[in-house]
Amino acid sequence: MQHPEKSELPRQQVLGYSVQGRPIHLWQLTQGIPSLLLIGGVHGNEVEGYNLIEQYVTSGLWGSLAGRASLWVIPRLNPDGCAVGQRVNARGVDLNRNMPTQDWIQTPLEARYPPGSAPGSEPETQVLLACLEQIQPQLILSAHACEKNPCVNYNGPALELAEVMATHNGLPVTDDIGYPTPGSLGTWAGWERGIPTLTLEILRGTPLNQVWQEQAQALQALLEYVARLSSE
Repeated sequence: MQHPEKSELPRQQVLGYSVQGRPIHLWQLTQGIPSLLLIGGVHGNEVEGYNLIEQYVTSGLWGSLAGRASLWVIPRLNPDGCAVGQRVNARGVDLNRNMPTQDWIQTPLEARYPPGSAPGSEPETQVLLACLEQIQPQLILSAHACEKNPCVNYNGPALELAEVMATHNGLPVTDDIGYPTPGSLGTWAGWERGIPTLTLEILRGTPLNQVWQEQAQALQALLEYVARLSSE
């Protein structure tokens, strides 16, 4: 007797659409407990982050998680920004300042972090919120890139998980990136809802093949660790 839920994986669906009408895709790669979510392309100019996530999808490394975890992936949350290499979405909003957090403010703390007209105002943010409600992840990892101070940033009860990654990629672990981030995913999911949330900050300008060499094992070790924890 066939098990269609297994034979159908991996599968891709369209979660919704960006400001300019580009599809925002969600992959389900494996099935099991717990539910894990990887996100790339929140900022369209951080190719090091979203390329890592896309390479991971095509690598097949995730096959070891089959039956042990449901692994979900949004490769490019901000496809409009990714298409032109800009941080913000097509309306000029920083999606990582647009989440409906308790600390959301309409006045940007810096010009490069415009939060939008209201919390959750952007279609990409609404797509992410609907996805989080649908899959109820027990881990969120969002891959970014930064101009200095690469790190594994954690929000919520995720110190141990950040340390697992750091063991393999050598990056420092921190719960404070040095400046306020009102409206961020880490605040919404990690601090306000207690969902272990990691933000992997890769150094901008790192060759993409080097990013893969330095980060793939760390990403795989993290996912294996969470899957193993849930089975104990």
